[in-house]
Amino acid sequence: MWTQKIRNDFDRIALHEQEGWNHNSHYHNFLLKQLPAHCENVLDIGCGTGLFSRLLAKRADRVIAIDLSPKMIEVAKQKSRQHPKIDYQVADILQWEFPVKQFNAIVSIATVHHLPLENLLHNLQTALKPGGKLVILDLLEHESIQDKMSDFLAVPLNWIFQTFKNRHIKQSPEAVAAMKEHLRTDKYVTLSQAQRIYTKSLKGAKVRKHIFWRYSAVWQKSSAIP
Repeated sequence: MWTQKIRNDFDRIALHEQEGWNHNSHYHNFLLKQLPAHCENVLDIGCGTGLFSRLLAKRADRVIAIDLSPKMIEVAKQKSRQHPKIDYQVADILQWEFPVKQFNAIVSIATVHHLPLENLLHNLQTALKPGGKLVILDLLEHESIQDKMSDFLAVPLNWIFQTFKNRHIKQSPEAVAAMKEHLRTDKYVTLSQAQRIYTKSLKGAKVRKHIFWRYSAVWQKSSAIP
């Protein structure tokens, strides 16, 4: 079963996870800038070891942080003992019972490529309060020569950041093998596919390409919706 494979992959990755710089954390500040300065309730889908959940907890009364991997949640709880606002839950988001108009913000980092995105977006829209923000960062597949050209900048920048920001981190062969095994079966959308999916489901959604093989989707639910 596909869900079981993802759970097993991330249980394995969690054993070796080190929270240094990566292609996702590079955009944490960008993602935070898309959110309100203060939120009552925030949902973090695919929270991993809770690095971004802890940043969210600084501006929210409550953060519900969900991950499919029990090991990831175990590590997240260990690292978040000083953050009582975070409610970590082991759950399959496709089976999770979404509350109606509950969240001021919903965020997800490098997770939705594992999910049937169009079905998920309907649930996320329902779960947001009027005026609430949906902010997603995910991986992107090359679509054009222009996309491939962007690698000429991304590759050396990646080396620079890895060298200087992660110089204190040495990945074990087990960690490298665990991530390679997971990435072997990962599939991503192209930019035009992402734009089509988001704008079809969420009127006014803003989808943009970023360096380091990522895209963001930002959408605000109309405050006029009763």
